[in-house]
Amino acid sequence: MSRFASPVGHALSSGITRRGVLALLAAGTAAASPLLAGCTSDRTAATTTTGAPTGAATRGGTARLAFAGAGAAESLDPTVGTSPCDLARYAVVFDSLFFFADGEAKPSLATAAEADSKARTCTLTLRKGVKWHDGTPFTAADVVHTLKYRASPDRVSPSELSAYFDLASAEAADDHTVVVPTVQPVGDPATLFAGAGLHVIKDGTSSFSADNTVGTGPYRVTAFKTGVETRLERYDGYWDGDGYAAEVVLLSVDDAQARVNAVKDGQADYASDISFTTAKAGTPGAGLQIRDAGKDARTTYGFVLNVSRDLPSDPRVRKAIKLGIDRKALVQAVFLGYGAPANDLFGAGAKYYLDSVDVPQRDVTDAKRLLKAAGATGRPFVVRTAEYETGLNSSAELFVEQLKDLGLDASLVKVSTTEGYDPAGMKACDAMSFPLGPFSLALTYTRSAAFETLAFPDEELTEAVATAISTTSETERAEAWTTAQKVMADRGNWIAWGRSDVLSLAQEKLTGIENRESPKYPWLGKAGFTA
Repeated sequence: MSRFASPVGHALSSGITRRGVLALLAAGTAAASPLLAGCTSDRTAATTTTGAPTGAATRGGTARLAFAGAGAAESLDPTVGTSPCDLARYAVVFDSLFFFADGEAKPSLATAAEADSKARTCTLTLRKGVKWHDGTPFTAADVVHTLKYRASPDRVSPSELSAYFDLASAEAADDHTVVVPTVQPVGDPATLFAGAGLHVIKDGTSSFSADNTVGTGPYRVTAFKTGVETRLERYDGYWDGDGYAAEVVLLSVDDAQARVNAVKDGQADYASDISFTTAKAGTPGAGLQIRDAGKDARTTYGFVLNVSRDLPSDPRVRKAIKLGIDRKALVQAVFLGYGAPANDLFGAGAKYYLDSVDVPQRDVTDAKRLLKAAGATGRPFVVRTAEYETGLNSSAELFVEQLKDLGLDASLVKVSTTEGYDPAGMKACDAMSFPLGPFSLALTYTRSAAFETLAFPDEELTEAVATAISTTSETERAEAWTTAQKVMADRGNWIAWGRSDVLSLAQEKLTGIENRESPKYPWLGKAGFTA
């Protein structure tokens, strides 16, 4: 799955695909949002357990996990699927070169990615001793094939890594070394590879079915029924240690309440991404627990202002909105206590994230003064929203009411998730609801600008992001990301108002659920049950 785009303000010119944005956002789509009416109760949120049990799992058994799926659109091809069920399956059947954990890139099939002194070539050092599910050894030829396969224009969605690397020119220097030329300087290639959803496929692979899909991951496919379930068998001999559950079954269940019911009725051991209303009602049965993924794995909710439009282009209007909205009211109404106000920055939990930026203090008087000075009072302001995350639509409703209180003639346009990022529709709005998980800053500062109508064309910001991506100096990279975040907090077009917990329902004894890229599709390589 493609997850990377080009530098802020220049996304369209370098081949960012609409599917890439939809994939990143739709991966977290959950059940219908809570209504604003009746959702502002001061009642304390029901207690959750952070993370999975820490006790050692026993070997054996079947772990059954329910995720939001995509029906007939699901696929075993790791370059195609975008639903949480697809992504959870890809992550446990295939391995990537690098993966994200604790906000930064970690080695997987590649142990290092080194840029040359001018950041024009990347040398990948590959892990030795890895075998495919059919017993053949993993080599550089597999990585070269994967890069060329992803670069092909015949793909449904060619890899956005092509904006940075000349994937088609990748060459194997030896069995465990691959050299990849860049098309622009890349100083931290591991982060780009980790953010690209680049699952490595075997040399020669061109089709995927339950009979011929092999990976290097901890589980292998034994059966696949599109939109229903995937059955996975433990692959003993996995390079990072054998898994615990003998079998993992992934259930494709698009409705969040149906996922909860599956666990309640004993048909599943885990339900991903449950609603805040379900959590607040408490655990639905004995032996079950509501889990949150932790503060660093929260999803940031916000709005991106379209600075190609008259009002959002005025820094006084942007400042007024930052100062005037009631973040606490939004958090309480939408998250029901499962979250906290945000500071207008996406990327919380990632390496280089600027924790020192405070949540803006609400000042309605100053906000109204700024809007009046900008000549914005009483003028139309259109907010567009789609329910990519539980509560985005209801947050947009409350946001519009708050803008009206500040003096704007605000209105709301609700569209389906398939229409949400339609370029024409986005061009006609002043603000667009936008959620983003705990991804790297490189991903955060490019994917949020995947369309010109969401980009922030600021010279200082563009230079900072370009430096952060191209420099080989860790010190320069940290300084560049600090600059970029200060620009966005001070005068940027992000109104990131809150961070929500990511909740799940699980059997108490289910353990080994590991948050990597997103807790909405966790890594299941060590899933199992405590004694």
